[in-house]
Amino acid sequence: MHLLGHYLPEHNLIRIALRAFYGISYATSSRLLARLSIPNDAKVSSLTEQQITALSAYLSAPAASTPPSRIVLAAPGKAPDAKAAAAAAAEGPLDDPLNSIKIEVDLRRQRQADIMHHRHIGTYRGRRHAMGLPVRGQNTQTNARTARRLNRAPSSKFSTFSQVEFEAPVPQPPSQILRMLGMQ
Repeated sequence: MHLLGHYLPEHNLIRIALRAFYGISYATSSRLLARLSIPNDAKVSSLTEQQITALSAYLSAPAASTPPSRIVLAAPGKAPDAKAAAAAAAEGPLDDPLNSIKIEVDLRRQRQADIMHHRHIGTYRGRRHAMGLPVRGQNTQTNARTARRLNRAPSSKFSTFSQVEFEAPVPQPPSQILRMLGMQ
């Protein structure tokens, strides 16, 4: 099944298949499935059309989705308190971290902006990113190959060092130097 340009294998669990999206982890996918009322053990092939539509609508615009409602739980053996339910409804929706989730292009753009900010202000992390070296204190003598590959940024556009051009004196032959000094 294809969902927003990503192939989700039919035989996988939906909570594992959602990790194909950049920025969605195991924990985030489990929260997302709970919010959309999709069972955690559901496979991609068992999703209904309504669930697929809800999932694609949420992933395309998380901030525009409807927030979850507050549910007031009662103690075992007691009826739910009407006053507590009314107070919870008056407080409004929960502060859900899924409301502000960024995935795919938005997350990549934010990461690049953060790196460019560090490079622009000249922090240690920014200089390490600019040189293509590990940023978080990893060993550089033997195993920094991955960091050199991932931390490489286009050097033609950005630089952490200002390049000042100056005119060096052009070397002159000795005869011209003596003529300039008036010795010939």
